[in-house]
Amino acid sequence: MNILQITPRFPWPLKDGGALCYFNYAKGYGDAGNDLTIASLNTSKHFVNYDELPTHVKALGDIHLTYVDNQLKPIDAFLNLFSKESYHVKRFISKDFENQLIEICKEKTFDVVVFETIFVAPYLDIIRKHSKAICILRQHNVEYQIWESLAFLESNIIKKWYLNLLADRLHEYEIKQLNNFDGIAAITKNDAETFEKSGCTKPIHVSPFGINLDKLIIDNTNLEMPSLFHIGSMDWMPNQEAMKWFINHVWYDLNIEFPQLKFYISGRNIPTSFFDYNNQNHIAVLGEIEDGISFMNEKAIMVVPLFSGSGIRVKILEGMGLGKCIISTPLGAQGIEAINGEHLFIAETATDFIKIISELINNPSEIIRIGKNARRLVKEKYDNKKIVADTLEFYESL
Repeated sequence: MNILQITPRFPWPLKDGGALCYFNYAKGYGDAGNDLTIASLNTSKHFVNYDELPTHVKALGDIHLTYVDNQLKPIDAFLNLFSKESYHVKRFISKDFENQLIEICKEKTFDVVVFETIFVAPYLDIIRKHSKAICILRQHNVEYQIWESLAFLESNIIKKWYLNLLADRLHEYEIKQLNNFDGIAAITKNDAETFEKSGCTKPIHVSPFGINLDKLIIDNTNLEMPSLFHIGSMDWMPNQEAMKWFINHVWYDLNIEFPQLKFYISGRNIPTSFFDYNNQNHIAVLGEIEDGISFMNEKAIMVVPLFSGSGIRVKILEGMGLGKCIISTPLGAQGIEAINGEHLFIAETATDFIKIISELINNPSEIIRIGKNARRLVKEKYDNKKIVADTLEFYESL
């Protein structure tokens, strides 16, 4: 097939779940013999220079980048209060990108156009006018649910009101757009059910994140046993909330019981305030690291205490692929077909986290057992080639 993939950012470098998700599918499309064109908003936050991209990245397909300044601006956010538009979506609207898509459609005939997330849905009408392709919305999260959760957990009454406003507007836009596409590729069964309950009548395919296991090479040479770690994009509010909760409700108590145990936090765009935790009670805030795979190989137990968000946690699947023992909240592990106590551990409360971590420290062989089972599960159910092949069959069926 001739596929156009429209993304709200270009998927490079591979330092967060969003980039990995776009990239792995792009590579999967090409590896399966499809002709791929990628049209990306080249955002101020994730800006890339095409000339500096590695050769293997340029080889993904015919790449088109359009710069857009979509930074959060207080004055724009304030003025948006007097409209009914979703500020989240509006930040991704660009006349230059619209013109770029028109030119691409004039030059090529596409069979399928894949819209990666609701944030590029505003360009659906343009594609419809200039292409007869099947249009797929690939939703990585139920986006409005993330903001509903954040609003629920916010104690400041003004912030709570504003987060609820953002959630309501995004909810209205997201649900309205679902039936405008020819098909929906949801990343988890939970998300698919949410779309159906919201009135989506279009075909929905569960299209989870795929792992390239050949890139995840286990190396225990420098493994620090025991040790705890968290890795994730720290400009994502649910991750910030998760780390603050874990430190305040779990780590300080755990540190009393195991005073030599260390907790490592890494990720891109960590807020400055987090570095205040450094060297307190054996917490090490590392910031963005060059080699996430080496970092995970060197640590023993991964914690994912998420209480807001949807979709699937890419870093959990990566950690499982590297044979890590993972402890997550039910929400963090949502969408992953893993059995509690077999492939990972589920903790719902601070007491649960402390109990499970304590038992693992006192029984290191359990850390190894869970890690081996996790790796096996990823190989069986989350191999990128298999998942992309299933997704392509869904496209062809439409």
